[in-house]
Amino acid sequence: MTRRHGSFTLAFLLLVLSFGLGLAGCEGSDGAPGRDGLDGAAGTPGADGQACWDLNGNGIGDPEEDVNGDGTVDVYDCNAYADGAYEIDQLHAGYFTEHPYEGTASCLNCHGKLADEILETAHFTWKGLASNIVNVPPGSFHGKVDILNNFCVAVPTNEARCTQCHAGYGWKDASFDFGDPDNIDCLICHDQTDTYEKDEKTAGAPRDTIDLQAVARSVAMNGGKPSIDNCIDCHAKAGGGNNVKHGDLAMALQDTTREFDVHMGKDGRAQFVCVDCHDVKRDGVGKPLSHGIGGMPYHSVEEGNMKNCDDCHGSAASIHAGTSVAQIVGSHDVLACQVCHIPTFARHTATKTEWYWKDAGDVARGVETDPVTNLPIYDPKKGSFVWTKDVRPTLRYFDGTWNKAIIGVADTYTSEPAVLGAPVGSHDDGKSMIYPFKKMIGNQVADPVAKRIMVPHLFGTAGGPNPYWGTWDWDLSLQDASQKTGQPYTPGSFDQDTWFVDTVMYLTVNHEVAPKEMAYGFGNNCGDCHFDNKIDWTELGWSGDPVDGGVRP
Repeated sequence: MTRRHGSFTLAFLLLVLSFGLGLAGCEGSDGAPGRDGLDGAAGTPGADGQACWDLNGNGIGDPEEDVNGDGTVDVYDCNAYADGAYEIDQLHAGYFTEHPYEGTASCLNCHGKLADEILETAHFTWKGLASNIVNVPPGSFHGKVDILNNFCVAVPTNEARCTQCHAGYGWKDASFDFGDPDNIDCLICHDQTDTYEKDEKTAGAPRDTIDLQAVARSVAMNGGKPSIDNCIDCHAKAGGGNNVKHGDLAMALQDTTREFDVHMGKDGRAQFVCVDCHDVKRDGVGKPLSHGIGGMPYHSVEEGNMKNCDDCHGSAASIHAGTSVAQIVGSHDVLACQVCHIPTFARHTATKTEWYWKDAGDVARGVETDPVTNLPIYDPKKGSFVWTKDVRPTLRYFDGTWNKAIIGVADTYTSEPAVLGAPVGSHDDGKSMIYPFKKMIGNQVADPVAKRIMVPHLFGTAGGPNPYWGTWDWDLSLQDASQKTGQPYTPGSFDQDTWFVDTVMYLTVNHEVAPKEMAYGFGNNCGDCHFDNKIDWTELGWSGDPVDGGVRP
């Protein structure tokens, strides 16, 4: 009985084994995935970590924990520099020798509370309270992000190219998170190696050849003060190249002489860097109170501390008393200092003064350069240009406020040339003074029926599938952009003959202050401005030179 039971068991096992092996040789298709299970209940919250300043672990900012003695117990009391153990440049150099630089998070480990403030600055948002723009509703926020111009026109749909100069990383389209502190680029302003550089087409990412570890070690050198190199690379190349846009901001200012700028010349007494005038707000002992930089003329004028001429030099009357120009200064009390002291701009490096988008698109023609200057005068991507050196500024009355063309807010025109940006002011308002400006003219895409300046999608596919610099098709480019900007556009409407309008805009001129011997009026010479049609008097409201018969209509 036992043996028969054992035989049965063995036979049964052999049968099962052979059946299993048979199945193992046949692979059926996988079944459909099952439904995900429900999330489990939330775990118990962990205990709060200990703040780095909380030396005794009681969770309270005690007086003895105010290591740096500023009256507040905070993150600034956390580092070795606070108790004088190390100089700050040594601290950063040491820290980033022992620890890898891992992006913005490495900076925020110690400087975390600054992030919330930086996220609100115009250098990060590219907009601000539009206090000085008059043709927008009060309390509006506008800026580079939506102001139109007659250079590369506008930021929307072109972010991946424009934002190579953004103080952040990754702004390639409208999905960019302006609230994420990890998107802040600290190094662009604080690099002291003069090597940090963003790639041209990666929405703000640094070139992969940069030694970021060396840059991180350097940031506290020179007291952490941004140098000319930190600022000029972006601001000089606004508009797509060196000195293209502003005219008074060229790369040459990195290492210039008094002849071209008395404030920044390396052979002068001042030897200023940009932040000497474009300062942040400070407390009574000079400690920075914010990261907002002074100088935005259209918006965010509450940010920072923008120093004016009289902040350093005193009043025009007092500084010129007893000189050869005292009489001229006394009788011309509506002239801003810049009118005489910036006789011309673009003295070292030529600037674009005309740009004609209507000529763009001739790919077969290719890029053409001036044989003398080697500057491009035609580019299929952008059309044709005029470059000028030693430009005499256009003079306009200016009360400190502007009319600006803004996408979806003030993007239509009533007369031609369409004015994209102009100073507000007049001879008769009792508050305006005469200032110098760069006058930029050209033409660009516009809806001739709605009389609307249109935004074209120019670069990359992040802003849409049909960039003009790829398809050479204005219609498709306008379709892409309208989806992002909300500007009305009916596909197929574009017409090469009618869809361009002449435009003009004015830009402030404040740099390239010349030595006094080059200033207009030096030696009491009235002929520097009057006679021989040296000035376009119609810009100031006269029919001609007022000392030579010109009148105000």
